[in-house]
Amino acid sequence: SSELKKIMITPAHYKHWKENPQEDTPALLFGRSAHKYILETYDFYAEFAVAPNCDRRTKEGKETWAKFVADSEGKDVITQEQFEIIDAMRNSAYATPFVSKLLSGEKELSFWGEDDETGLVIKCRPDCITEWNGKHILIDYKTAQDVENMKFYRDSIKFGYDLQLAMYREILRQNTGHDYMVVIIAQEKTAPYLVNVLEANEYFIKSGRDMYRTYLDMYAECEKSGNWYGLVNGGINTLGLPNWLAKQYE
Repeated sequence: SSELKKIMITPAHYKHWKENPQEDTPALLFGRSAHKYILETYDFYAEFAVAPNCDRRTKEGKETWAKFVADSEGKDVITQEQFEIIDAMRNSAYATPFVSKLLSGEKELSFWGEDDETGLVIKCRPDCITEWNGKHILIDYKTAQDVENMKFYRDSIKFGYDLQLAMYREILRQNTGHDYMVVIIAQEKTAPYLVNVLEANEYFIKSGRDMYRTYLDMYAECEKSGNWYGLVNGGINTLGLPNWLAKQYE
């Protein structure tokens, strides 16, 4: 789904992204560290290290830093201040009703499936899957600036969360035979780190299914033709009003 989200912009963006791997940004590093700490706290220090607050101009500080560098080789490093934020985020998340129960399932498992129409191999790595009161549940954890219902809904469409989760749901159905209920745990990145727990309704999933179907077909077409086009493809685009506004002039 991460690849299809690039094609959502244009196939040209996808091709550039695949051929030019991007370096980790501070925002991406923080997001990954928060995701890991909140979902898999027990395994956090296997991948991440928290830099000590020390004055590297002093002898003691230089020794402390040298030891830290040696001990954290191969790990991603975050600051003490960043760690305090993700720790506060975790505390807020698990204090929210239902979150602890939802996140008690299996985390970060990989699944593969096949798209019936294109024959493409499709894959997913859900944040968590669990069973509760006889229901199979797919849980996705997201951070956002604002997790109020309608504002987060707009972000979900903008960033392709509907596409992602509908695709995950289909791959899980292929692997397990179960139809999964989809729940998003959305958390704000600024204090007091509010959390919202939202169940994706049938229209959200239908929208996502239409989206991933469209972009899988687009990917298959581009792969076959070798034409990873941008904004212009086979004709001139139209500059006009959206349909709802154009009706005023009919």
